Amino acid sequence: MLPNERNDLLYLLNILEYIGKIWKYTEKINNAEELFELNEQMNLNASLTLLANIGENVSKTTEELKNEYPNVEWQKIKKFRNRIAHDYAGIDLAIVYEIITNDLRVLKPEIEKIIKDKIKQKIFDIEEIKISKKSKYYYHINFDEIL
Repeated sequence: MLPNERNDLLYLLNILEYIGKIWKYTEKINNAEELFELNEQMNLNASLTLLANIGENVSKTTEELKNEYPNVEWQKIKKFRNRIAHDYAGIDLAIVYEIITNDLRVLKPEIEKIIKDKIKQKIFDIEEIKISKKSKYYYHINFDEIL
């Protein structure tokens, strides 16, 4: 898909979905050690994959969007994706836990704000968002926070 600001909606919705899934997979943990031990690391592995997917979607968003919203740490997110992809075994679980419990709590409302702004600017089509709301793929997004 060619870079186009209208396509950014897909990537931003994916990010929100992945955040929701990560929180679902980690909702019963209280520290990095519990995350490591939960379900024989299945929840950790799923969360790391989704964190990498967040980074991948960040890399697909347009430079215009990233420049317009410099308060989102786009580069840091992308670098962490690369770290997961290239040094999976060397990932510090305390950092992963910190990202899940703190950084994603900052990122989620920022992504929602971007979507709201782009709806107001008529860059994103409200009808496309309503269709996405009905999709089973976006089960973990609270669309009421966006619309």
